Amino acid sequence: MKETKSLILKRKGETDGFAERFGAEIPNGSLIFMEGKEGTGKSIFCQRFCVSLLQNGHSCSYVSTQFTIKRFLRQTSSVGYNVRQYLMSGKFFFISTEVTLAETLPKNTFLEGLLTCRKLFDPDIIFIDSLSTLLNESLTKDNLVELTSFFNRITGTGKIVFLTANPNEWPEEIHNAFKMITDVHYRITRESMPGVGVVHNIYIEKFNGARKKYEPMTTFSVKPGTGLSIESSGVAF
Repeated sequence: MKETKSLILKRKGETDGFAERFGAEIPNGSLIFMEGKEGTGKSIFCQRFCVSLLQNGHSCSYVSTQFTIKRFLRQTSSVGYNVRQYLMSGKFFFISTEVTLAETLPKNTFLEGLLTCRKLFDPDIIFIDSLSTLLNESLTKDNLVELTSFFNRITGTGKIVFLTANPNEWPEEIHNAFKMITDVHYRITRESMPGVGVVHNIYIEKFNGARKKYEPMTTFSVKPGTGLSIESSGVAF
């Protein structure tokens, strides 16, 4: 069995260039942490990674604290990352916390709900977007080890786990712990550049086990129908 999973996304016979800048493939068993403040682009990167992994024959699950399934399908379709066919075929499993958890359970029980949701962790790749929003009332420094040990057991089976977090949503101690224990660490920012204006950058702060060359920083924009686009200079998001 191959030891990595490809990030290459082909549409109409062409790639978008992101896989090549991100090391082309992710080693099996990786825990991936993507941090950024609100509106920086964490979800669009999850959607981009997810559709490429689905396209390359893998199964994915996705927890969203932002979208219902209807809104998620509309969003991914609008940026060219349509996952409807994979949802219908059973290769893609989607959970909206707005629907599944928020209506029935208090937020301080969400950690227990996550740890006991077996179906979520059945696929090859798991996306939790965003972990800080999901667990900001149930995760503490006292039960943090329980969660990190759980993720270690999941990745120990070869599965890949993507986590996103907003550093403003939970304690700095917890945020820094995830930066330390993860195999791959992405940091997404919105920055002001003199003479250019606001630019959006993604930094690869850490990539343990990288098999191919990767770029430490990429400037990007998001375009309707196309999704993520590499920019050589700053543009509006």
